[in-house]
Parts: sequence; C-alpha cells; structure tokens
Amino acid sequence: METFLKIENIKLWARVGVLDEERELGQIFSLDVFLWTNFKTCTENDDIKKTVNYSELVEVLKDQAKNIYCFTIEKYSNEIVHIINEKFQINRIKIILTKCKPPITGFDGKVSIVRIFENN
Repeated sequence: METFLKIENIKLWARVGVLDEERELGQIFSLDVFLWTNFKTCTENDDIKKTVNYSELVEVLKDQAKNIYCFTIEKYSNEIVHIINEKFQINRIKIILTKCKPPITGFDGKVSIVRIFENN
C-alpha cells in the first residue's frame, strides 16, 4: 500500500520575481507538499516520533521564506526541496509551488512549478 503525507495550501511570503518590486516587496505563494516515507512504525505503534512533524515543517518553510531573494520560482522551489530533504530525510518529495498573483498584464491566473525529488 502506498502512503504519503499531503500538506496543502501553506501560505508563504517570499521575495521572488523578475520585477524589482517583486523582490523588494515580496508576494504570497501557496505550497502543497507530498511526502513519502516509512510510516509503518508510526502506524503500528501510534508513535508520533516515528512520523513527520508537519507543524515543524510548516514553521521551517515559513521561516526560510523570509530569507529568499531570487528571480525564479524554479530556484525557490529547489530551495524548498533542499530544506525538506536536509531537515527530514524523506524518501520522496513532491511540491507544487504556486505564485498566486503573477504580475502579468491581462492575466488573472496562477503560475505553478511541480518538483519531484527522490532519495536513492
């Protein structure tokens, strides 16, 4: 049975974008995180120490977002994956990072990048 943890709609304020004001003022991003790891011990023993502390994960990502200054969501998404992997040593990570209001004239949609990382 495949099991993964999904954390939806983490709101992050980061300074990411091509325009100077995007990097100066920042903007809101939405993040969905999918984590695959061994949940067997947690499931069998109801042991919270044997699972991912998603509260801590959200706080780490929010703190990290305050220090981000880059041009692309590709770079920002790479930083997110790196932080999750370093802190939690997850088998497989999938993230969807969404720029909620990209400053594109005549466009009111969203722009997202999907990244998948697997530890070998």
